[in-house]
Amino acid sequence: MRRAVAIVIALCALAACGKQATPAPPKALGTPKSIDEITGIWRSVHQNTLEFRKNGTFVLITTVSEAMAGNYSLSEDKITFFDTKGCGNAQGNYRIQVSSKDRMELTQPDDTCKPRKLALADPYVYAQPDFS
Repeated sequence: MRRAVAIVIALCALAACGKQATPAPPKALGTPKSIDEITGIWRSVHQNTLEFRKNGTFVLITTVSEAMAGNYSLSEDKITFFDTKGCGNAQGNYRIQVSSKDRMELTQPDDTCKPRKLALADPYVYAQPDFS
């Protein structure tokens, strides 16, 4: 019996010291091929929440301003935000790079709406699908 217990303990110790699973490298960012690659809810490290809906609307909840909502259009690697509540007539243009349902970056901003520009400066990670 002692021998069996010793063998079980030894096997458990070997299993615990075995190879640790290494996390998969992040997926490469690229130009979204369709609106489906960006629809859903995205979150940033600063607790900002950005929801893209298939109907071309978005909601941006941020810690630096009131919630913003409006419209967006996607063309290749360019995304344009417009008719944004809290931004007046200011249109925002960004370069969008995405790894579908994983992470997203909005860079090269051309946007005079400071709260929107600040909230979109961080990389975003995918949180959940679009329910619209």
